[in-house]
Amino acid sequence: MSWKPTLWILILVVVTALFILVFDRPADSPARALPIEAPLLPLSPGAVTRLAITAGDVVIECVRREGEWVLTRPEEARADEARIKQILEALDASRIRETLSPERLVQRRLTAASFGLDAPRARLVVGTELRADEILVGDDAPLGDLVYLRLKNGTDVIGATLKMSDILPINFEGMRDHFIFPPSLKRVTRLELKHSGGFLQLALRDGQWRIQQPIDARADNRRVEQLIQSLMALKVEAFGAVAAPSDPAVYGLTADEGLMQITLTPEGGRAPLVLTVGKARQDLPDLIYARISDVSSLCSINREVLAFQAIKAESLRDRRLCNADPAAIVSIMLREGDEKLVLEKQEKTGWMIREPFRFKADSQAVGGLLRAICNLKIAESSGNGTTLAPGGTPPTPACRLALATELPSSLVTNTPPPLTPPKGTSWSYRFAVPVAAGANNQVYCEETKMVTEVQPRELSAVWPGAQPSRSLSDPRPYMDCRMFEFPSDQVRRVTLAQNGREETVSVGSDGLWLADSPPEGQIRKGAIPELLSLASSLRAERIESMNATNLLAYGIDESSPRVTFGLTGASGIQKTVLIGGPCGTNGVYSMIQGQDVVFVLKQEMAQALSRPLVEMR
Repeated sequence: MSWKPTLWILILVVVTALFILVFDRPADSPARALPIEAPLLPLSPGAVTRLAITAGDVVIECVRREGEWVLTRPEEARADEARIKQILEALDASRIRETLSPERLVQRRLTAASFGLDAPRARLVVGTELRADEILVGDDAPLGDLVYLRLKNGTDVIGATLKMSDILPINFEGMRDHFIFPPSLKRVTRLELKHSGGFLQLALRDGQWRIQQPIDARADNRRVEQLIQSLMALKVEAFGAVAAPSDPAVYGLTADEGLMQITLTPEGGRAPLVLTVGKARQDLPDLIYARISDVSSLCSINREVLAFQAIKAESLRDRRLCNADPAAIVSIMLREGDEKLVLEKQEKTGWMIREPFRFKADSQAVGGLLRAICNLKIAESSGNGTTLAPGGTPPTPACRLALATELPSSLVTNTPPPLTPPKGTSWSYRFAVPVAAGANNQVYCEETKMVTEVQPRELSAVWPGAQPSRSLSDPRPYMDCRMFEFPSDQVRRVTLAQNGREETVSVGSDGLWLADSPPEGQIRKGAIPELLSLASSLRAERIESMNATNLLAYGIDESSPRVTFGLTGASGIQKTVLIGGPCGTNGVYSMIQGQDVVFVLKQEMAQALSRPLVEMR
């Protein structure tokens, strides 16, 4: 027979015995031995689930259930979490300063009565369901900030630093939670406000508050959360006796006579909490009677709660036309007439113009466009909007806009873009021109089938219809103005051609720059560092044309100055900048050879690019 199974059984028996010894000791077991400077409370405040305090005729007991403190004696009620935390933290902060054994008490001719422990001013039971300590509280020490204590079944008198002002006095009213809606109500998913003037109902769906009654519309999350915080701040001024079943009518707390009813529904399927507001108290006109659904006692609250009757659905409505998060958008489609602009955010390259041609987009410019779209407000005069009837015709669009949180799998470029991108959450709108001077722009939302209005000045930030030279689908404002950028150490050769003269410089294997052409020349002092600095990031002031056919209009022809940068690599990549004619007083038309994009450089940058590289010896 193998000895290993027997050994493992023996180990298991020993571990089980130790577990029972440590965790299953009865509450009346001998008191703990407490050395000097030891904490009075053997548990952290967060681990305590049972607390009882007796002071004179007052007996308060409470337990923590599912993370929330509840009073169980003298009656069931919600407990004041902050008050319990104050008591437990006072016990947790206490430290033992001295202990007097029975032998020392005899030597000093002292008894428990000498320390007020024959009739303790308070008894505290603190612990868990498995183990709790009972602490008897006696007198304050005549010298020093100490309180005399004794653990139940203990024989030592203990002097400890316990702040009794955080524990006593104690009473049931002071231990009750006075908040109408408890702080433990971390998240609300539904809110209802009912009174004689109307009914307001809101629900939280996928992180967005929505008005369900009296209209169906998005709510402003910030305003709804502010409303909830205001409701969570409401407090009970006084608790009364437990009301009999026939009492509600006397206090105006029936469904028909109540002045107002507020209902908050927590997440997780928990029962709703309902506040019913009734008649004013005749003895205290500033207070009105109220009933809280999970409180058995009649309550009195301040009549200021009636101010919530003035809240209207319209004041909570989200007036944003588009409630998208700009950071989540990865696809933008803009169309005006037959012209279309498609912007897409790629994981590796960032924002790119996909149509009408492929080009790197300026992330800041695209971000500004998205913010402008998401800041569009529905005009107050449009009311709640109008739902398009089945078979109805949307307003004739002058321009269209579509956003999506996922890229479409494919996009056929020779057909109109879909108004609703095929993946992810999408927002699609049709904007119409005003029917008369001073009128608003009508907007039709494809997803909701709603027609609303936007003021022209709001829309101008997105749709520059007042600028004949630009359309909504013009890609130029969103093109990246960095014409090229590369590390200066990748430039191995530079050629400058202008006025029928060509200069070439190159870097040797030793890292030194030499003049190749004309061979009798030498590199002008400071020319190479200046040029490499420009090459590392050549940024235009703006894009002038994307499809230039008549380059002469920009002063660009075969005789124009050109600078060619030869880069490292087997392919011998070259970038050539063509410098054209003046643009205004401080600009110069330019382009990169091989591209059809004409851009404008600052005059000083164009001059620096075309400055001679070589001077004669």
